This record gives sequence, structure tokens and C-alpha cells, in this order.
Amino acid sequence: MLPPSLSKADLHLLFVFATVVEARGFSAAQIELNVSPSTISRQVSDLEIRLGVKLCQRGRSGFRLTEKGDLVYRSAQRLFASVREFSETIDGSRDQLVGNLSVAVIDNWAFNVSPFSRALQKFIDIAPEVTIELFSLAPDDIEMAVQDARVTLGIGVFHRHKPGLLYDSIGFEKVGLYCAIGHPLFHERNDLKIQGILKKSLYAKRAYLKERDVAPISRGLATNAHAHQIEGIAHLILTGRYIGYLPKQLANVWVREGRMRSVGKDQFDLPTELKLVKKRSVEHNLVVKTFEDLVRTFSA
Repeated sequence: MLPPSLSKADLHLLFVFATVVEARGFSAAQIELNVSPSTISRQVSDLEIRLGVKLCQRGRSGFRLTEKGDLVYRSAQRLFASVREFSETIDGSRDQLVGNLSVAVIDNWAFNVSPFSRALQKFIDIAPEVTIELFSLAPDDIEMAVQDARVTLGIGVFHRHKPGLLYDSIGFEKVGLYCAIGHPLFHERNDLKIQGILKKSLYAKRAYLKERDVAPISRGLATNAHAHQIEGIAHLILTGRYIGYLPKQLANVWVREGRMRSVGKDQFDLPTELKLVKKRSVEHNLVVKTFEDLVRTFSA
């Protein structure tokens, strides 16, 4: 393995390797790295020699990490996160809003006029020199990114809190139960018939939530499909073969077009708590604290 002191060359090779992993291959990584696939392959081979381990399989079967490669990649992520944290801490010690802000939010949230969007607008006005990095992820991926220090803050819907993370409520959004054209519920208005059709309907399950706890209507409903992001749920509903929960502001895109409608005149709507998540026992710098304060101010 690498000696205690890392050289600039070591750090560069680790960066190249991490970029290849995130791009899922040498060819895809060439755009990010601005070098040829053959050069990238040589650099990864140099890193393998330096470490004394095989990092990945490449060839006609595609790119795949080895077990040691996965370990090196995750360790490199933590290393780069520590470097970013050091830089941000130094910037914050000067009482200046400079450096970086990395935030992950739930996917398809641009449709929601939220404390986040208003806080981000204000933050950009008062901290124009800060570099902002935004990720749109599923809730589980947000928590993992915060735990691994790939992002500093996450905002989303989290029903099962993970140890090592802190969760703060920043407000609520409504989700509703929807069907689309082609589903028997789409034109049905009789409450009794709605209940009967519901029992026979296929339910699009949200893989990132414990549905039985957060959506009681799903108990007992048949399901043979689940999605890891909100957009996947929307795709399933739009087939006209499933019912499922969507944020109301997102669903309104298709409701206005006449392609989707709320099941049972909104009687199955649910409030969903939005939370800000960060790593426990981490002292954040002025940039992060400023953005946190803005989020809380606009959610009050």
C-alpha cells in the first residue's frame, strides 16, 4: 500500500481512478479528464502498481471494480472529502464567505417552491464567491453521501434515521395518491366503487420508504413494481396500470394536461416532513452555517 506520505502524483492517480469509477469506465471518463482512454488506462495501471493490488476489470465485458478497488475508491472519497473540509475550515476561519457548498436534495424537487430554493437564492446573493455543488438523489443516497462526506448537507424525506447523522425539520410538503388515463379509477367518481377498484389496483411502491408506515392505503394492495426515485413512480403511474404517491406540485404537471388525476378527490393526501440532514459531531464552517441559517429562516 501507499507509504505514510502521499505525493502529488499519488493524489492525481487517485483522482483519475475515482473519476473513472464515477463515470463507469475509461471512455466515459475522458471527457471529464480531457485525456485519451489509453492515457487513463495507463494511469490506473500505474496506481495499481503503486498500491500492489488489482483495482478493476476492464475489457469487452465492461468496467467492474474489484473488492480491493471498491475499498480504494471509498477511501479516496474520504480523503478528498477531508481535503475539502480542511480548505473550507481555513476559508471559514477568515470570516469570509468563500470556498465550497455541497448540498444534496431529493430528485424532482425543482417543482416545489421550498425553503431550500428561497434560501439558495438569498445565499447566492450574499455569497457570490462560493462555489456551489448540487446533487439530486434518492433519500437513501443523500444519507449515504452525507455519511461519506461527499456532500455537507442533505435535504429530503427521511423516515428511518441513521446513526451518526442529525436531522432537523424544515417544513412539510403534500403528497397525493394518483392514477392516470387508462386506469379504471381515472373516470370513477363514486366513492363506493373507488374503494372496490382500489382493492384490486396495482400499487407503485417507493423503494426508499417503509410504505406500510408512511402510506396506510398501501397496506394490502398488490404490487409488482417499485422505484428508487420519484420520477420512476411517475413513469409507472403514467402507464395507466398503477396508482402511486407523488408530490402534488410535481403531479400537477400532468394533472393540468389531463393525463393524471388525484384518486378519491384528494382524500388520500398525506403531509410529508422535509428534513435537513448533516453529519453528527462535525464543526461546519461559516459557509455551511450561513446556508443552514437561511434554510431555517425561510422554513419558519
